[in-house]
Amino acid sequence: MGRAVAPLVAAVLGPMLAPGGAYGQTAEQPLPPLAQERGVRTGEFVLHPSLAVMGHHDTNLFNGNNDEAGNKPLGATSLRIVPRLQLANDPNSNVTLSFSGVGDARIYFAGDNAAIAAQQNVGGNIGLDITAGQRRSFSLTFFDYFNRALRANNWETTQTFNRIANDVGARIEFHPGDIPERRPFNVAFTASYAFDWFDEFSAADSSTVRTRLVGSWKFLPKTAGVLDATWDFRSYDTGELASRNLAFNSKPFRAKVGLTGMLTKRMSAQALAGWGLSTHAAGSSFNNYLASIGVGVRASESTRLHVGYDHDFIDSFLSNYSDVHRFGGSLRQRFGQIMDVTAQFTARILTYGDMSGIKGNADITGLTTCSAGKCRRDTALDGSLIAGFEVARLLSMNIGYTLRSVQTNFKVVSKTNKAVLDAGAYTGHEIFASLALRY
Repeated sequence: MGRAVAPLVAAVLGPMLAPGGAYGQTAEQPLPPLAQERGVRTGEFVLHPSLAVMGHHDTNLFNGNNDEAGNKPLGATSLRIVPRLQLANDPNSNVTLSFSGVGDARIYFAGDNAAIAAQQNVGGNIGLDITAGQRRSFSLTFFDYFNRALRANNWETTQTFNRIANDVGARIEFHPGDIPERRPFNVAFTASYAFDWFDEFSAADSSTVRTRLVGSWKFLPKTAGVLDATWDFRSYDTGELASRNLAFNSKPFRAKVGLTGMLTKRMSAQALAGWGLSTHAAGSSFNNYLASIGVGVRASESTRLHVGYDHDFIDSFLSNYSDVHRFGGSLRQRFGQIMDVTAQFTARILTYGDMSGIKGNADITGLTTCSAGKCRRDTALDGSLIAGFEVARLLSMNIGYTLRSVQTNFKVVSKTNKAVLDAGAYTGHEIFASLALRY
């Protein structure tokens, strides 16, 4: 499929490319930090710098499949340099400032493979929050979050799915009471403007106005009622996706209510339910229930467990949206004050909306996501096992493994020679090790 259809149709027929959905609150109970960073004090501010060097290997960089004509699984090894900087003042100040920045410079050992060499780039993210009145009844926060994400294409090509995204806005909160931990009531309204721009996939460039209302009422010492509602207004910057019947502008709305708190001294839980509408301008739209259920267990001072389930929808560059059922779990185990081990697993079942007449080239005219009452369904599996070590007071090391896999009933077959142009399914394994110097 690296022919006339790529990069657009090849991109969307592989794994879903749309930004991930927000799954709301969680009942997870994290472990405290393994080691406290000292930081550098400069006046009212504390600076936390660090620098990590990582070796990384991906067994299937372009998410290939042995059944695909011209896109077999291809491994790649890279060296990644990750500087990090955090800056914050006293959280009890009248005006608080928090800044964080992370870099991601990737150097690939590509040999004579131009597609792998093209992945060499620099990414990272920056976040800034400035809050006034944090310890008063009303507070106002200005924020700006910038992200430069690096991602290979779903096909062996020099074209990438690298992108930049920015979300800037403000949040006003009403929370009577001087001590944040004891406030029984909190209401926050957030409004922001976000854009998402690709380096070489401009058809998917989009802009979004986001609004969110979150309220909580702690009617018992350890239990709170929660309201979480969002209403976004998303538009694609070009009409290319709509002209190919792939995706249309939308006004997604979500509203959930429920409870969150402690069941016992060691067990926390949250349960939210509501309704969601994707409200696309044309084509199919999501109109169904939303749910979020989770249980966290502090089995011991060094062991944390969490399991959860979510039902939500996310935007898709193929068929407007995907209906997502997500099951997940995690185990965090500490060994003394030397090592943390984290195991996580997520399974997602994604059902695409019904879209017909998707336009590619002449070889796949009339593509559709549903046929004979059966729509495209993907099962995505993601897992990781990561061990973090404290080598010395200022030195730490991480060793890890991740799995990503998509299985689907959907594939694209050439009408000319019956070759599989895109199998949709793939499996990839990643291993990495990093050494970080921090202060």
